[in-house]
Amino acid sequence: MKQDQFDAIVVGSGATGGFAAKELTERGLTVLVLEAGGPLPEQKFEEALKANFASIGSMARIKAGINGQHKQALTSFFTPEKSFLFVNDREHPYQSPQDNYLWLRGKQVGGRFLAWGRVALRMSDHTFKFKSHEGTGFDWPISYADIAPYYERVERFLGVVGNDDGIAYCPSGSYVRPAGLSTAEQAFKAKVEARWPDCKVMAWRYVRKEATPVDDQRNRTTTPLQAAAATGKLTLRSNSPVERVNTDPRSGRATGVTYIDKFSGTRHEAKGNVVVLCASTIESLRLLLNSAAEQHPNGLGNSSGLLGRYFMDQMLTLSLGSAPGFKGGQLVDGTSPADNHGGIYIPRFQNLKRPGAGGFAGGFNLQGIIGRPMVPQHMDSIVGLTGHGEMLPHADNRVTLARRRDRLGVPIPSVGIRMRDNEWKLLRNQVDTQKALMREAGLRTDFLISPLGIDPDSPFMPNNKWHERLLFRLAYKRSVAVGAAIHECGGARMGDDPKTSVLNAMNQLWDAPNVFVTDSSCFVTNGTCGPTLTTMALTVRACEHIASEYAHSEELRA
Repeated sequence: MKQDQFDAIVVGSGATGGFAAKELTERGLTVLVLEAGGPLPEQKFEEALKANFASIGSMARIKAGINGQHKQALTSFFTPEKSFLFVNDREHPYQSPQDNYLWLRGKQVGGRFLAWGRVALRMSDHTFKFKSHEGTGFDWPISYADIAPYYERVERFLGVVGNDDGIAYCPSGSYVRPAGLSTAEQAFKAKVEARWPDCKVMAWRYVRKEATPVDDQRNRTTTPLQAAAATGKLTLRSNSPVERVNTDPRSGRATGVTYIDKFSGTRHEAKGNVVVLCASTIESLRLLLNSAAEQHPNGLGNSSGLLGRYFMDQMLTLSLGSAPGFKGGQLVDGTSPADNHGGIYIPRFQNLKRPGAGGFAGGFNLQGIIGRPMVPQHMDSIVGLTGHGEMLPHADNRVTLARRRDRLGVPIPSVGIRMRDNEWKLLRNQVDTQKALMREAGLRTDFLISPLGIDPDSPFMPNNKWHERLLFRLAYKRSVAVGAAIHECGGARMGDDPKTSVLNAMNQLWDAPNVFVTDSSCFVTNGTCGPTLTTMALTVRACEHIASEYAHSEELRA
Protein backbone atom coordinates (compact mmCIF):
# COMPACT_ATOMS: atom_id res chain seq x y z
CA MET A 1 0.00 0.00 0.00
CA LYS A 2 1.51 3.29 -1.17
CA GLN A 3 1.80 6.02 1.47
CA ASP A 4 2.30 9.79 1.23
CA GLN A 5 2.45 12.54 3.85
CA PHE A 6 0.75 15.94 3.44
CA ASP A 7 -0.25 18.83 5.64
CA ALA A 8 -3.82 18.54 4.38
CA ILE A 9 -5.85 16.12 2.27
CA VAL A 10 -8.85 17.48 0.36
CA VAL A 11 -11.44 15.03 -0.92
CA GLY A 12 -13.12 16.35 -4.09
CA SER A 13 -12.03 18.98 -6.61
CA GLY A 14 -15.26 20.84 -7.30
CA ALA A 15 -16.46 24.20 -6.01
CA THR A 16 -15.48 23.58 -2.39
CA GLY A 17 -12.50 21.30 -3.02
CA GLY A 18 -10.98 23.82 -5.40
CA PHE A 19 -11.24 26.61 -2.87
CA ALA A 20 -9.91 24.41 -0.08
CA ALA A 21 -6.85 23.62 -2.21
CA LYS A 22 -6.36 27.30 -3.11
CA GLU A 23 -6.73 28.67 0.41
CA LEU A 24 -4.53 26.07 2.08
CA THR A 25 -1.69 26.05 -0.46
CA GLU A 26 -1.59 29.85 -0.59
CA ARG A 27 -1.09 29.78 3.18
CA GLY A 28 1.90 27.47 2.83
CA LEU A 29 0.42 24.01 3.44
CA THR A 30 1.21 21.02 1.23
CA VAL A 31 -2.10 19.70 -0.07
CA LEU A 32 -3.23 16.49 -1.74
CA VAL A 33 -6.51 16.71 -3.67
CA LEU A 34 -8.16 13.38 -4.45
CA GLU A 35 -10.77 13.35 -7.21
CA ALA A 36 -12.93 10.34 -8.09
CA GLY A 37 -13.14 11.23 -11.81
CA GLY A 38 -10.78 12.31 -14.55
CA PRO A 39 -10.25 15.50 -16.56
CA LEU A 40 -12.77 16.51 -19.25
CA PRO A 41 -11.53 17.65 -22.69
CA GLU A 42 -12.60 21.06 -23.95
CA GLN A 43 -13.79 19.49 -27.20
CA LYS A 44 -16.73 17.91 -25.39
CA PHE A 45 -17.87 21.29 -24.09
CA GLU A 46 -17.67 22.75 -27.58
CA GLU A 47 -19.90 19.95 -28.84
CA ALA A 48 -22.35 20.56 -25.99
CA LEU A 49 -22.99 24.07 -27.30
CA LYS A 50 -24.82 22.46 -30.20
CA ALA A 51 -27.55 21.14 -27.89
CA ASN A 52 -31.07 22.24 -28.83
CA PHE A 53 -32.65 24.04 -25.86
CA ALA A 54 -36.19 23.64 -27.18
CA SER A 55 -36.04 19.89 -27.71
CA ILE A 56 -37.59 17.46 -25.21
CA GLY A 57 -35.44 14.72 -26.74
CA SER A 58 -37.47 11.74 -25.50
CA MET A 59 -35.81 9.22 -27.79
CA ALA A 60 -32.34 10.50 -26.90
CA ARG A 61 -33.16 10.03 -23.22
CA ILE A 62 -34.33 6.46 -23.86
CA LYS A 63 -31.07 5.67 -25.66
CA ALA A 64 -29.12 7.18 -22.77
CA GLY A 65 -31.04 4.96 -20.36
CA ILE A 66 -30.17 1.88 -22.36
CA ASN A 67 -26.50 2.91 -22.17
CA GLY A 68 -26.62 3.19 -18.38
CA GLN A 69 -27.74 6.76 -17.68
CA HIS A 70 -31.36 5.89 -16.91
CA LYS A 71 -31.49 8.27 -13.95
CA GLN A 72 -29.16 11.01 -15.17
CA ALA A 73 -31.14 11.35 -18.42
CA LEU A 74 -34.20 12.43 -16.42
CA THR A 75 -32.80 15.90 -15.71
CA SER A 76 -34.42 18.72 -17.67
CA PHE A 77 -31.20 19.89 -19.35
CA PHE A 78 -29.93 16.46 -20.43
CA THR A 79 -28.94 16.09 -24.09
CA PRO A 80 -26.68 13.56 -25.84
CA GLU A 81 -24.09 16.32 -26.22
CA LYS A 82 -24.07 16.90 -22.44
CA SER A 83 -24.16 13.26 -21.35
CA PHE A 84 -20.42 13.34 -20.55
CA LEU A 85 -21.18 15.62 -17.60
CA PHE A 86 -23.18 12.87 -15.87
CA VAL A 87 -22.18 9.56 -14.32
CA ASN A 88 -23.17 6.15 -15.60
CA ASP A 89 -25.83 4.92 -13.18
CA ARG A 90 -24.80 1.28 -13.57
CA GLU A 91 -21.23 2.09 -12.53
CA HIS A 92 -22.26 4.48 -9.75
CA PRO A 93 -25.44 3.05 -8.19
CA TYR A 94 -27.39 4.23 -5.20
CA GLN A 95 -30.67 3.12 -3.74
CA SER A 96 -33.76 5.02 -2.69
CA PRO A 97 -36.86 3.42 -1.13
CA GLN A 98 -39.78 3.63 -3.56
CA ASP A 99 -37.31 5.18 -6.04
CA ASN A 100 -38.36 8.62 -4.80
CA TYR A 101 -35.01 10.43 -4.93
CA LEU A 102 -33.21 11.55 -8.08
CA TRP A 103 -29.46 11.92 -7.54
CA LEU A 104 -27.91 13.84 -10.44
CA ARG A 105 -24.13 14.12 -10.51
CA GLY A 106 -20.88 13.97 -12.40
CA LYS A 107 -17.39 12.82 -11.46
CA GLN A 108 -14.56 14.84 -13.01
CA VAL A 109 -11.70 17.16 -12.19
CA GLY A 110 -13.50 20.38 -11.34
CA GLY A 111 -16.58 18.51 -10.12
CA ARG A 112 -20.01 19.98 -10.72
CA PHE A 113 -18.40 23.41 -10.86
CA LEU A 114 -18.03 22.60 -14.57
CA ALA A 115 -21.74 21.90 -14.96
CA TRP A 116 -23.76 24.06 -12.53
CA GLY A 117 -25.88 27.00 -13.63
CA ARG A 118 -23.30 29.45 -12.16
CA VAL A 119 -26.02 31.36 -10.27
CA ALA A 120 -24.19 32.71 -7.20
CA LEU A 121 -26.51 34.12 -4.55
CA ARG A 122 -25.89 34.96 -0.92
CA MET A 123 -28.14 33.57 1.80
CA SER A 124 -29.45 35.95 4.46
CA ASP A 125 -30.33 35.61 8.12
CA HIS A 126 -33.81 34.50 7.02
CA THR A 127 -31.95 31.25 6.31
CA PHE A 128 -29.17 31.30 8.90
CA LYS A 129 -31.68 32.21 11.65
CA PHE A 130 -34.60 30.24 10.24
CA LYS A 131 -36.18 29.21 13.53
CA SER A 132 -35.93 32.73 14.96
CA HIS A 133 -37.78 34.01 11.91
CA GLU A 134 -40.23 31.19 11.19
CA GLY A 135 -40.84 29.73 14.64
CA THR A 136 -39.97 26.22 13.49
CA GLY A 137 -36.93 24.33 12.24
CA PHE A 138 -33.48 25.33 13.47
CA ASP A 139 -31.03 28.23 13.60
CA TRP A 140 -27.49 27.86 12.27
CA PRO A 141 -24.62 28.46 14.73
CA ILE A 142 -23.45 31.33 12.50
CA SER A 143 -25.09 34.48 11.19
CA TYR A 144 -24.87 36.38 7.92
CA ALA A 145 -22.31 38.74 9.50
CA ASP A 146 -19.99 35.79 10.16
CA ILE A 147 -19.89 34.70 6.53
CA ALA A 148 -20.32 37.99 4.65
CA PRO A 149 -16.57 38.74 4.35
CA TYR A 150 -16.00 35.30 2.86
CA TYR A 151 -18.82 35.71 0.37
CA GLU A 152 -17.01 38.81 -0.86
CA ARG A 153 -13.67 37.05 -1.17
CA VAL A 154 -15.19 34.29 -3.29
CA GLU A 155 -17.11 36.74 -5.47
CA ARG A 156 -14.04 38.88 -6.10
CA PHE A 157 -11.87 35.91 -6.99
CA LEU A 158 -14.32 34.21 -9.35
CA GLY A 159 -15.71 37.39 -10.88
CA VAL A 160 -19.47 37.56 -10.35
CA VAL A 161 -21.74 39.52 -12.69
CA GLY A 162 -24.71 41.16 -10.95
CA ASN A 163 -26.41 44.23 -9.55
CA ASP A 164 -27.13 45.72 -6.15
CA ASP A 165 -30.90 45.22 -6.15
CA GLY A 166 -31.56 46.43 -2.61
CA ILE A 167 -33.45 43.28 -1.54
CA ALA A 168 -32.97 42.37 2.14
CA TYR A 169 -33.79 38.69 1.66
CA CYS A 170 -31.21 38.44 -1.13
CA PRO A 171 -28.14 40.45 0.01
CA SER A 172 -26.03 42.06 -2.68
CA GLY A 173 -22.35 41.32 -3.13
CA SER A 174 -19.23 42.39 -4.99
CA TYR A 175 -19.69 42.37 -8.78
CA VAL A 176 -17.29 42.86 -11.68
CA ARG A 177 -19.93 44.30 -13.99
CA PRO A 178 -23.71 44.76 -14.15
CA ALA A 179 -26.05 42.00 -15.31
CA GLY A 180 -28.70 42.78 -17.90
CA LEU A 181 -32.18 41.65 -18.83
CA SER A 182 -33.51 40.83 -22.29
CA THR A 183 -36.24 43.00 -23.75
CA ALA A 184 -38.78 40.29 -22.99
CA GLU A 185 -37.47 39.97 -19.42
CA GLN A 186 -37.77 43.73 -18.92
CA ALA A 187 -41.41 43.54 -20.03
CA PHE A 188 -41.99 40.65 -17.62
CA LYS A 189 -40.42 42.63 -14.76
CA ALA A 190 -42.57 45.69 -15.43
CA LYS A 191 -45.85 43.75 -15.53
CA VAL A 192 -45.15 41.53 -12.53
CA GLU A 193 -43.88 44.27 -10.22
CA ALA A 194 -46.80 46.52 -11.14
CA ARG A 195 -49.21 43.75 -10.06
CA TRP A 196 -47.25 42.54 -7.01
CA PRO A 197 -44.96 45.28 -5.56
CA ASP A 198 -43.32 42.87 -3.09
CA CYS A 199 -42.31 40.56 -5.93
CA LYS A 200 -38.93 41.77 -7.19
CA VAL A 201 -37.65 40.59 -10.55
CA MET A 202 -33.87 40.93 -10.75
CA ALA A 203 -31.12 39.77 -13.07
CA TRP A 204 -29.12 36.68 -12.22
CA ARG A 205 -25.96 37.07 -10.21
CA TYR A 206 -23.68 34.60 -11.87
CA VAL A 207 -20.05 33.52 -12.12
CA ARG A 208 -18.20 34.47 -15.31
CA LYS A 209 -17.29 31.64 -17.67
CA GLU A 210 -13.61 32.61 -17.20
CA ALA A 211 -13.79 30.78 -13.84
CA THR A 212 -13.63 27.48 -15.77
CA PRO A 213 -10.64 27.98 -18.11
CA VAL A 214 -8.77 25.46 -20.26
CA ASP A 215 -5.44 24.08 -19.02
CA ASP A 216 -2.30 23.30 -21.00
CA GLN A 217 -3.73 19.93 -22.06
CA ARG A 218 -6.96 21.54 -23.35
CA ASN A 219 -8.94 20.12 -20.46
CA ARG A 220 -11.44 22.17 -18.49
CA THR A 221 -10.35 23.15 -15.01
CA THR A 222 -11.20 25.87 -12.48
CA THR A 223 -9.43 29.04 -11.42
CA PRO A 224 -9.20 27.90 -7.75
CA LEU A 225 -7.40 24.72 -8.85
CA GLN A 226 -5.12 26.77 -11.10
CA ALA A 227 -4.30 29.12 -8.22
CA ALA A 228 -3.47 26.17 -5.98
CA ALA A 229 -1.25 24.59 -8.65
CA ALA A 230 0.62 27.88 -9.09
CA THR A 231 1.90 27.67 -5.50
CA GLY A 232 3.82 24.46 -6.21
CA LYS A 233 2.30 22.91 -3.08
CA LEU A 234 -0.60 21.05 -4.74
CA THR A 235 -0.70 17.39 -5.66
CA LEU A 236 -3.85 16.47 -7.63
CA ARG A 237 -4.69 12.82 -8.18
CA SER A 238 -7.64 12.11 -10.45
CA ASN A 239 -9.51 8.81 -10.86
CA SER A 240 -8.86 8.24 -7.14
CA PRO A 241 -12.12 7.80 -5.19
CA VAL A 242 -11.70 7.85 -1.42
CA GLU A 243 -12.97 4.82 0.48
CA ARG A 244 -12.58 5.95 4.07
CA VAL A 245 -11.01 8.41 6.49
CA ASN A 246 -8.50 6.59 8.69
CA THR A 247 -8.32 7.39 12.38
CA ASP A 248 -5.98 6.74 15.27
CA PRO A 249 -7.41 3.99 17.52
CA ARG A 250 -6.40 5.84 20.69
CA SER A 251 -7.15 9.50 19.99
CA GLY A 252 -9.85 9.03 17.38
CA ARG A 253 -8.28 11.77 15.26
CA ALA A 254 -7.86 11.40 11.52
CA THR A 255 -4.50 10.17 10.27
CA GLY A 256 -5.30 10.30 6.55
CA VAL A 257 -7.43 8.49 4.00
CA THR A 258 -7.57 5.31 1.97
CA TYR A 259 -8.23 5.87 -1.72
CA ILE A 260 -8.62 3.52 -4.66
CA ASP A 261 -7.08 3.49 -8.12
CA LYS A 262 -10.24 3.61 -10.23
CA PHE A 263 -8.79 1.42 -12.97
CA SER A 264 -6.85 -1.25 -11.06
CA GLY A 265 -8.83 -1.29 -7.82
CA THR A 266 -5.59 -0.99 -5.80
CA ARG A 267 -5.91 0.65 -2.37
CA HIS A 268 -3.48 3.39 -1.33
CA GLU A 269 -3.08 5.26 1.93
CA ALA A 270 -2.29 8.95 2.16
CA LYS A 271 -1.27 10.52 5.47
CA GLY A 272 -2.41 14.00 6.42
CA ASN A 273 -2.54 16.22 9.47
CA VAL A 274 -5.90 17.60 8.35
CA VAL A 275 -8.66 16.10 6.19
CA VAL A 276 -11.18 18.37 4.42
CA LEU A 277 -14.23 16.67 2.92
CA CYS A 278 -15.59 18.41 -0.16
CA ALA A 279 -16.90 15.35 -2.00
CA SER A 280 -20.52 16.66 -2.32
CA THR A 281 -23.30 16.10 0.17
CA ILE A 282 -24.19 12.45 -0.30
CA GLU A 283 -20.64 11.32 -1.08
CA SER A 284 -19.26 13.01 2.05
CA LEU A 285 -21.96 11.39 4.18
CA ARG A 286 -21.22 8.03 2.57
CA LEU A 287 -17.53 8.48 3.33
CA LEU A 288 -18.09 9.43 6.97
CA LEU A 289 -20.50 6.54 7.52
CA ASN A 290 -18.03 4.14 5.91
CA SER A 291 -15.22 5.35 8.20
CA ALA A 292 -16.36 3.41 11.26
CA ALA A 293 -13.49 2.51 13.60
CA GLU A 294 -12.77 1.62 17.20
CA GLN A 295 -13.38 5.17 18.45
CA HIS A 296 -16.18 5.73 15.91
CA PRO A 297 -18.23 2.50 15.82
CA ASN A 298 -21.23 4.04 14.01
CA GLY A 299 -19.29 6.13 11.54
CA LEU A 300 -16.87 9.01 11.85
CA GLY A 301 -18.55 11.98 13.54
CA ASN A 302 -21.65 10.04 14.58
CA SER A 303 -21.49 10.10 18.38
CA SER A 304 -24.72 12.14 18.37
CA GLY A 305 -26.45 9.58 16.14
CA LEU A 306 -27.31 12.38 13.72
CA LEU A 307 -24.86 11.64 10.90
CA GLY A 308 -26.92 11.27 7.73
CA ARG A 309 -30.07 12.71 9.34
CA TYR A 310 -31.83 15.99 8.46
CA PHE A 311 -30.99 15.48 4.80
CA MET A 312 -32.83 17.96 2.53
CA ASP A 313 -33.30 19.07 -1.04
CA GLN A 314 -35.49 21.64 -2.73
CA MET A 315 -38.78 21.00 -4.54
CA LEU A 316 -38.66 21.69 -8.25
CA THR A 317 -41.33 23.16 -10.49
CA LEU A 318 -40.58 23.46 -14.19
CA SER A 319 -42.44 25.26 -16.96
CA LEU A 320 -41.63 25.79 -20.61
CA GLY A 321 -43.43 28.07 -23.02
CA SER A 322 -43.11 31.10 -25.26
CA ALA A 323 -43.45 34.87 -25.21
CA PRO A 324 -46.03 36.09 -27.77
CA GLY A 325 -44.97 39.42 -29.23
CA PHE A 326 -41.27 38.59 -29.02
CA LYS A 327 -39.42 36.74 -31.77
CA GLY A 328 -36.15 34.80 -31.92
CA GLY A 329 -33.39 35.06 -29.34
CA GLN A 330 -31.45 37.97 -27.89
CA LEU A 331 -27.86 38.33 -26.73
CA VAL A 332 -27.79 40.22 -23.44
CA ASP A 333 -24.57 40.07 -21.41
CA GLY A 334 -22.57 37.94 -23.84
CA THR A 335 -21.15 38.62 -27.29
CA SER A 336 -21.99 35.22 -28.77
CA PRO A 337 -24.53 32.42 -28.20
CA ALA A 338 -21.75 30.51 -26.44
CA ASP A 339 -21.75 33.13 -23.68
CA ASN A 340 -25.37 34.23 -23.51
CA HIS A 341 -25.64 33.61 -19.79
CA GLY A 342 -28.02 35.16 -17.29
CA GLY A 343 -31.74 35.44 -16.79
CA ILE A 344 -34.38 36.55 -14.28
CA TYR A 345 -34.44 35.69 -10.60
CA ILE A 346 -37.32 36.29 -8.18
CA PRO A 347 -36.25 35.89 -4.54
CA ARG A 348 -38.67 34.59 -1.96
CA PHE A 349 -41.36 37.17 -1.21
CA GLN A 350 -44.18 35.18 0.45
CA ASN A 351 -44.45 34.91 4.24
CA LEU A 352 -41.55 37.28 4.87
CA LYS A 353 -43.47 40.00 6.69
CA ARG A 354 -45.86 37.56 8.36
CA PRO A 355 -44.18 34.13 8.60
CA GLY A 356 -46.65 31.28 8.27
CA ALA A 357 -49.41 33.48 6.87
CA GLY A 358 -49.74 31.20 3.86
CA GLY A 359 -50.27 28.16 6.05
CA PHE A 360 -46.70 26.89 5.72
CA ALA A 361 -43.18 27.75 6.86
CA GLY A 362 -40.40 28.67 4.47
CA GLY A 363 -40.65 29.83 0.89
CA PHE A 364 -39.42 29.48 -2.67
CA ASN A 365 -37.70 31.31 -5.49
CA LEU A 366 -38.45 31.48 -9.20
CA GLN A 367 -35.80 31.81 -11.88
CA GLY A 368 -35.50 31.38 -15.61
CA ILE A 369 -34.92 32.91 -19.00
CA ILE A 370 -37.20 34.77 -21.39
CA GLY A 371 -36.18 35.49 -24.96
CA ARG A 372 -32.51 34.47 -24.66
CA PRO A 373 -32.27 31.08 -26.46
CA MET A 374 -31.20 31.68 -30.07
CA VAL A 375 -34.17 30.21 -31.94
CA PRO A 376 -35.03 31.29 -35.53
CA GLN A 377 -36.28 34.85 -35.83
CA HIS A 378 -39.70 33.75 -37.12
CA MET A 379 -40.39 31.76 -33.91
CA ASP A 380 -41.87 33.14 -30.72
CA SER A 381 -39.17 33.65 -28.09
CA ILE A 382 -38.70 30.82 -25.60
CA VAL A 383 -39.57 30.97 -21.91
CA GLY A 384 -38.19 28.61 -19.28
CA LEU A 385 -39.11 29.15 -15.63
CA THR A 386 -38.29 27.00 -12.61
CA GLY A 387 -39.13 27.20 -8.93
CA HIS A 388 -37.14 25.92 -5.95
CA GLY A 389 -39.12 25.30 -2.78
CA GLU A 390 -37.70 25.00 0.71
CA MET A 391 -37.87 21.68 2.58
CA LEU A 392 -37.96 21.70 6.36
CA PRO A 393 -35.27 19.64 8.14
CA HIS A 394 -36.67 16.33 9.40
CA ALA A 395 -34.71 13.68 11.31
CA ASP A 396 -36.23 10.80 9.33
CA ASN A 397 -35.00 12.19 6.00
CA ARG A 398 -31.61 10.56 5.95
CA VAL A 399 -28.72 8.98 4.10
CA THR A 400 -27.49 5.56 5.23
CA LEU A 401 -25.27 2.83 3.82
CA ALA A 402 -26.87 0.01 1.88
CA ARG A 403 -25.70 -3.60 2.01
CA ARG A 404 -24.98 -3.50 -1.71
CA ARG A 405 -21.50 -2.45 -2.80
CA ASP A 406 -20.26 -0.76 -5.96
CA ARG A 407 -17.78 -2.31 -8.38
CA LEU A 408 -14.87 -1.12 -6.19
CA GLY A 409 -16.31 -2.82 -3.12
CA VAL A 410 -17.53 0.30 -1.31
CA PRO A 411 -21.07 0.34 0.20
CA ILE A 412 -23.45 2.44 -1.86
CA PRO A 413 -25.59 5.17 -0.28
CA SER A 414 -29.28 4.74 0.43
CA VAL A 415 -31.32 7.94 0.36
CA GLY A 416 -34.60 7.97 2.27
CA ILE A 417 -36.52 11.23 1.93
CA ARG A 418 -40.12 12.28 1.52
CA MET A 419 -42.20 15.43 1.43
CA ARG A 420 -44.50 16.18 4.33
CA ASP A 421 -47.53 18.38 4.87
CA ASN A 422 -45.57 21.65 4.99
CA GLU A 423 -43.81 20.81 1.71
CA TRP A 424 -47.04 19.96 -0.11
CA LYS A 425 -48.70 23.22 1.01
CA LEU A 426 -45.65 25.25 0.00
CA LEU A 427 -45.45 23.46 -3.35
CA ARG A 428 -49.09 24.22 -4.18
CA ASN A 429 -48.44 27.91 -3.51
CA GLN A 430 -45.27 27.71 -5.59
CA VAL A 431 -47.15 26.29 -8.60
CA ASP A 432 -50.01 28.78 -8.27
CA THR A 433 -47.59 31.70 -8.04
CA GLN A 434 -45.56 30.53 -11.03
CA LYS A 435 -48.75 30.27 -13.10
CA ALA A 436 -50.05 33.64 -11.94
CA LEU A 437 -46.83 35.48 -12.82
CA MET A 438 -46.64 33.95 -16.29
CA ARG A 439 -50.30 34.70 -16.92
CA GLU A 440 -49.95 38.33 -15.76
CA ALA A 441 -46.99 38.81 -18.10
CA GLY A 442 -48.89 37.38 -21.07
CA LEU A 443 -46.61 34.37 -21.48
CA ARG A 444 -47.84 31.11 -23.00
CA THR A 445 -47.22 27.96 -20.96
CA ASP A 446 -46.76 24.73 -22.92
CA PHE A 447 -46.46 22.72 -19.72
CA LEU A 448 -45.86 23.19 -16.01
CA ILE A 449 -44.79 20.13 -14.04
CA SER A 450 -44.05 19.44 -10.39
CA PRO A 451 -44.43 16.59 -7.89
CA LEU A 452 -48.12 17.61 -7.87
CA GLY A 453 -48.44 16.52 -11.49
CA ILE A 454 -48.91 18.16 -14.88
CA ASP A 455 -50.78 21.42 -14.49
CA PRO A 456 -54.16 21.00 -16.22
CA ASP A 457 -54.43 24.64 -17.28
CA SER A 458 -51.66 24.42 -19.92
CA PRO A 459 -52.19 23.05 -23.46
CA PHE A 460 -49.48 20.44 -22.78
CA MET A 461 -46.82 20.46 -25.47
CA PRO A 462 -49.02 21.50 -28.43
CA ASN A 463 -46.08 21.58 -30.86
CA ASN A 464 -44.72 18.12 -30.04
CA LYS A 465 -45.53 14.79 -31.65
CA TRP A 466 -47.94 12.40 -29.93
CA HIS A 467 -45.26 9.88 -29.00
CA GLU A 468 -43.15 12.61 -27.36
CA ARG A 469 -46.15 13.70 -25.32
CA LEU A 470 -46.79 10.09 -24.28
CA LEU A 471 -43.19 9.44 -23.28
CA PHE A 472 -43.12 12.73 -21.38
CA ARG A 473 -46.23 11.77 -19.40
CA LEU A 474 -44.67 8.44 -18.48
CA ALA A 475 -41.39 9.90 -17.22
CA TYR A 476 -42.05 13.42 -15.94
CA LYS A 477 -42.74 12.49 -12.29
CA ARG A 478 -39.23 11.14 -11.90
CA SER A 479 -37.85 14.26 -13.64
CA VAL A 480 -39.26 16.51 -10.90
CA ALA A 481 -38.81 14.12 -7.97
CA VAL A 482 -36.99 15.35 -4.88
CA GLY A 483 -33.37 15.70 -5.99
CA ALA A 484 -34.14 17.15 -9.40
CA ALA A 485 -33.23 20.63 -8.13
CA ILE A 486 -29.65 19.33 -7.55
CA HIS A 487 -29.50 21.34 -4.31
CA GLU A 488 -29.08 18.46 -1.87
CA CYS A 489 -27.81 19.43 1.56
CA GLY A 490 -27.71 18.47 5.24
CA GLY A 491 -26.82 15.23 6.97
CA ALA A 492 -23.72 16.55 8.78
CA ARG A 493 -25.28 19.63 10.27
CA MET A 494 -23.41 22.42 12.05
CA GLY A 495 -24.35 23.39 15.59
CA ASP A 496 -23.34 24.67 19.03
CA ASP A 497 -23.83 21.38 20.85
CA PRO A 498 -22.13 18.04 20.01
CA LYS A 499 -25.27 16.24 21.19
CA THR A 500 -27.45 17.87 18.52
CA SER A 501 -25.03 18.36 15.62
CA VAL A 502 -22.17 16.72 13.73
CA LEU A 503 -19.97 19.78 13.13
CA ASN A 504 -19.15 22.88 15.14
CA ALA A 505 -19.45 26.44 13.85
CA MET A 506 -16.08 26.15 12.05
CA ASN A 507 -17.13 23.02 10.13
CA GLN A 508 -15.03 20.72 12.33
CA LEU A 509 -16.22 17.29 13.39
CA TRP A 510 -16.90 17.36 17.12
CA ASP A 511 -15.55 13.80 17.31
CA ALA A 512 -12.36 14.39 15.28
CA PRO A 513 -11.36 18.08 15.21
CA ASN A 514 -8.79 17.64 12.42
CA VAL A 515 -11.59 16.66 10.01
CA PHE A 516 -13.52 19.47 8.34
CA VAL A 517 -16.66 19.12 6.18
CA THR A 518 -17.43 22.17 4.06
CA ASP A 519 -19.76 21.02 1.28
CA SER A 520 -23.55 21.31 1.54
CA SER A 521 -23.81 18.39 3.95
CA CYS A 522 -23.02 20.92 6.72
CA PHE A 523 -26.26 22.87 6.12
CA VAL A 524 -28.81 23.22 8.93
CA THR A 525 -31.63 24.47 6.69
CA ASN A 526 -31.64 24.63 2.91
CA GLY A 527 -32.98 28.09 2.11
CA THR A 528 -34.46 28.93 -1.27
CA CYS A 529 -31.41 29.79 -3.37
CA GLY A 530 -28.67 27.48 -4.62
CA PRO A 531 -26.07 26.39 -2.03
CA THR A 532 -22.86 26.72 -4.05
CA LEU A 533 -21.75 30.26 -3.19
CA THR A 534 -22.41 29.58 0.49
CA THR A 535 -20.39 26.35 0.48
CA MET A 536 -17.43 28.12 -1.16
CA ALA A 537 -17.57 30.92 1.42
CA LEU A 538 -17.78 28.42 4.29
CA THR A 539 -14.78 26.59 2.83
CA VAL A 540 -12.66 29.75 2.70
CA ARG A 541 -13.65 30.52 6.29
CA ALA A 542 -12.81 27.01 7.51
CA CYS A 543 -9.47 26.94 5.69
CA GLU A 544 -8.49 30.28 7.17
CA HIS A 545 -9.11 28.68 10.57
CA ILE A 546 -7.12 25.56 9.63
CA ALA A 547 -4.11 27.59 8.51
CA SER A 548 -4.25 29.80 11.59
CA GLU A 549 -4.36 26.85 13.96
CA TYR A 550 -1.80 24.87 11.98
CA ALA A 551 0.70 27.71 12.23
CA HIS A 552 0.57 27.61 16.02
CA SER A 553 0.23 23.95 16.84
CA GLU A 554 0.36 20.50 15.36
CA GLU A 555 -2.85 19.81 17.23
CA LEU A 556 -5.83 21.55 15.70
CA ARG A 557 -8.01 23.14 18.34
CA ALA A 558 -11.72 23.74 18.08
